[in-house]
Amino acid sequence: MKRMLGLIAAATLFLALMACSSSPAATAPSGGSNKVLFIGRDGGGDAITVKRLKEVHGMEVTVLADKEVTTEKANGYGLIYVSESVNSGKIKDKFVKLPIPAIYAEPQSTSDTGMTEAEGFGKLDAGNVAKTIQIKDSKHQLAAGLENTVDVYKANGKMGYAAPGKEAIVIATVPNQDQQATIFAYEKGAKNAKGDAVAAREVFFYMFEGEEINQTENGWKLFDAAVRWATGKK
Repeated sequence: MKRMLGLIAAATLFLALMACSSSPAATAPSGGSNKVLFIGRDGGGDAITVKRLKEVHGMEVTVLADKEVTTEKANGYGLIYVSESVNSGKIKDKFVKLPIPAIYAEPQSTSDTGMTEAEGFGKLDAGNVAKTIQIKDSKHQLAAGLENTVDVYKANGKMGYAAPGKEAIVIATVPNQDQQATIFAYEKGAKNAKGDAVAAREVFFYMFEGEEINQTENGWKLFDAAVRWATGKK
């Protein structure tokens, strides 16, 4: 009898251990998918973007100055947003190896991160009639259902662009300038302009700091689409 009871106890313990090892906690989400690390400023145009991330996307946003950036501080976030207001020399390639989606609005960061080749970036200003972009891939989620030429600014302003690598998804360009992409992206695992595999989805978005108040409704639709695509939401 004692031997039988011992066998029953051992079997019970074995089943309990098996249940623990198959617990759903092992595959539970990290909880950071709705948290954004926003590299930029607390005020100015950046505050408008932060407000949209909070109110339209329901995200929890932490603002970090470029001088405070470290790779480790991105841990636990579901999205990194790098504003055009930053000093790109303080950002460099600190996030490129992290499995965290990122949106870069600073054109020079595209060179530092390998999204474009060295010096493959630039900007348009009001003198270049910079308020319109040309949609190249209207079927992609990042195009927000828009087609042809779209006014993303209410009036001429500053707009960033870069020359994407061969495996980039080109969504929009400066009109009639195919190598001056204003919105483009890399899928996770795609090769960037340097030939390196991308660790997580990356998006370049044209919007300069200070132009947030100048954005049209269509401009914000494209911004929202960038956030949703980067984070894997529909």
